[in-house]
Amino acid sequence: MSVIQKGKTWKNIEPPGTEAEKLARETGLPIWVSQILVRRGIKQPENANFFLDPALKELPSYQGLKGLDQALEILVPAIKQNKIIGVAGDYDADGVTATALMVDFLRRLNADVVYDLPHRLRDGYGFSPDSARRLARAGAQVVVTVDCGISDHKGIETAQSLGLSVVVTDHHQLPPGEMVPAEAVINPHQPGCALASELAGVGVAFYLAAGLRAALKKEGYFKNHSEPNLLDSLDFVAVGTLADVVPVMRCNRILVKEGLKILNRFNRPGFKALALVAGQRGPMDPRDIGFTLAPRINAAGRLDHPTKALELLLTKDYNQALFLAGELDRLNNRRKDVEQRVFEEAREEYESRADYKDAKCLVLAREGWHKGVLGIVASRMVTFTGKPIMLMTVEDGKAVGSARSLPGFHMQKALAGLEHLLTSYGGHALAAAASLPTDKLSEFAHSLDLAAREQIPAQGLERPLEPEAQVTLEDMNPKTMRILERLAPFGPGHPEPLLFLTNARVENSQAVGKDSLHLKMEISQNGRTIRCFGFNLAQRRPSENATLDVVFSPRISNYGQRHIELMLEDFRLAG
Repeated sequence: MSVIQKGKTWKNIEPPGTEAEKLARETGLPIWVSQILVRRGIKQPENANFFLDPALKELPSYQGLKGLDQALEILVPAIKQNKIIGVAGDYDADGVTATALMVDFLRRLNADVVYDLPHRLRDGYGFSPDSARRLARAGAQVVVTVDCGISDHKGIETAQSLGLSVVVTDHHQLPPGEMVPAEAVINPHQPGCALASELAGVGVAFYLAAGLRAALKKEGYFKNHSEPNLLDSLDFVAVGTLADVVPVMRCNRILVKEGLKILNRFNRPGFKALALVAGQRGPMDPRDIGFTLAPRINAAGRLDHPTKALELLLTKDYNQALFLAGELDRLNNRRKDVEQRVFEEAREEYESRADYKDAKCLVLAREGWHKGVLGIVASRMVTFTGKPIMLMTVEDGKAVGSARSLPGFHMQKALAGLEHLLTSYGGHALAAAASLPTDKLSEFAHSLDLAAREQIPAQGLERPLEPEAQVTLEDMNPKTMRILERLAPFGPGHPEPLLFLTNARVENSQAVGKDSLHLKMEISQNGRTIRCFGFNLAQRRPSENATLDVVFSPRISNYGQRHIELMLEDFRLAG
């Protein structure tokens, strides 16, 4: 058993202030919960109550969605005139759930619908000319894009040349230059849009569906047709929103919280089957979606065709759902193998180059790396190196890749500044994609590193741990489980609470998991004992009876009797 090695830097915890004490008095919440809420800008009792128990009726209206009126001018007549509507999506979990939501909703309106999703390797990202041609051959007269389209001039122009009207719904950053020439554009990043820009692609699709239903109702459409209940679509919204790792605040918090309730009824055969093959037991939370559902949905688009995942989400037949879920599970297992190989090769390349240690942002490129796993490997490499990184696969004189970043370096804006080197690019602050000729790779890598040096401080982007409140093990009780349920869902913009505990005694500890990388232990304080788990902390395994200070996030475990366990972020010897 090793001596405890140095861990992360911790920021000193602030004692409860007067605002937290006042909020605790007025709401009856424990002081540590009030501290967390105040730190997150929630200081008034009414705001705290709304945040902890958000109601669907508080969801902002679809009427604030810029571009909706133009979209309705196209879609309402199309539905009433029985025109064939094509839905064009993307190959990731957000794109697949957005496509499923829109196709399912239009079918429930009794509309005639066809759909198309891109093949990652053959078509690339977005609404391509080939996608437009496929939809036209299928008879589409109107196209609605979901989770894509805002950068796809060529695809839109091709569709229009074939006689199709195009409604773009997207949530990605607006690219510089002219707006795409679609008949209608819905994107919350547009200037003048009153809705939250944090919406995922599936969230934007949901809002279009809400506006479309209201417009059809006004026209008397539901006198002769059944009116769809949009609550039934919120499971799609929850899964796609969480999978796309967008902030779970404002609109998204309400949509995800309500969507999880719908998801956990498991009325949709596809989600029920996918949870079963993934070994999921009991209610699903955001963590379960991130680690079980989303990877399997994404696996179809990474290694095969995303239509398999879409068919799973659309089927009403549970036996077919079980078959398709099994297919996705096998693809996900293969994805893990491919991902691990690419990760090991990327890590070896990083460790073999001394100059990479001094770089602020890295570009690693190699022939033979599978394009479908580059994003997820880039995320792992960011964790491993502490630097923003782009991984690219090289073939036929072209480099194509995915980038992941850290807070403090806006990857999409950095790529926009290097547009002259790129064939294509797009994305967000923390995740982006790009392609370029291989003869530009060296210049691109150098220029991206220079852009990072202008934004990233000398000490890098790794931030110290900032515990939000100090607690005792006595605070981790059944009441805390109820509070955690009210604080959830967690995600970007609203992470799991990070708490500090001092003078906890180690009762036992062991290395667990594949290659014994992870740490499981029990700690005690004042007669109360609780189980802890820490990823990749086994090399710092403490001795029994050691006294520790611990930084952790409390989580509810549904394995066996429901209980709280501590997810370790870091620990150190007390004193």
